[in-house]
Amino acid sequence: MGRVAPLLLLALLAAACGRRPKPLPPSAPLRSATLPELVSSFNANAQAIQTMSLKLNLSARTGKHKYPKITAFLLIRKPADIRLWGTFTLLGKLFDMASSGQHFELSLPTRNQFFVGLNDVIPAKASNPWEKMRPQVILNALLTNAIVPGDDVALDPGAPPTTYEVLVLADRSGHQQRLVRRITFSRYDLLPHGQEIYDGDGIHFTRATYSDYTVRNNLPIPTKVVIERPVEGYTLQLQLIPSAIVLNRPFTAPNTFQLIPPPGAAIITLGDPK
Repeated sequence: MGRVAPLLLLALLAAACGRRPKPLPPSAPLRSATLPELVSSFNANAQAIQTMSLKLNLSARTGKHKYPKITAFLLIRKPADIRLWGTFTLLGKLFDMASSGQHFELSLPTRNQFFVGLNDVIPAKASNPWEKMRPQVILNALLTNAIVPGDDVALDPGAPPTTYEVLVLADRSGHQQRLVRRITFSRYDLLPHGQEIYDGDGIHFTRATYSDYTVRNNLPIPTKVVIERPVEGYTLQLQLIPSAIVLNRPFTAPNTFQLIPPPGAAIITLGDPK
């Protein structure tokens, strides 16, 4: 469990305050919880998930352009494996993306292109926003990552009365603590309904919202997840199919999280993988 942050650390709030998700409409009495209770519940649910297999409807938007909704399949395995592919009627598989942590691969069969790159290298300029998308962004937004032991935690005293906002502060450089996560809990159900996750540079960040919870393996799972990357200019909406949520089932197929370039595909390097 994270440590409770001294009040002095709350001065860091002004450094990275993003747009807060709208609170849920009042439909039940407000519930109360302490900071340790919120952190303990969040960590217990995150740590209980080791693998996840999902079928979902995936929607995407870049700027004002909305893309057609597609059927997608998402696999994750801790600590860092992720695989996501999408299909469209008559066209078949549109893309296939995989990562085991540092590197990622992206196959675009309809274009006969195969991209490789580093998760932590995002180009400042790209021909389209999708070249800036990284699979680890999706993985980090899925509520499967517990608060790192040793990080400090605090409640934002400026949160609306219908929410608790847990601030996670970390010292990753050995010099000064910074805000790395902001997790918003609704006081109607004490579940996370929003999260902001900051990259190492403190500028690029993920804004995620969670709703329409269901229960699988006695765990609360949001079936609607919206992931925004404001700096890169894209938004993903994951609408999970509840009957197709499978938790903690081992993946037995070899190389589940590694892609091989199709014969004849043009291989394009994003960043400088080694």
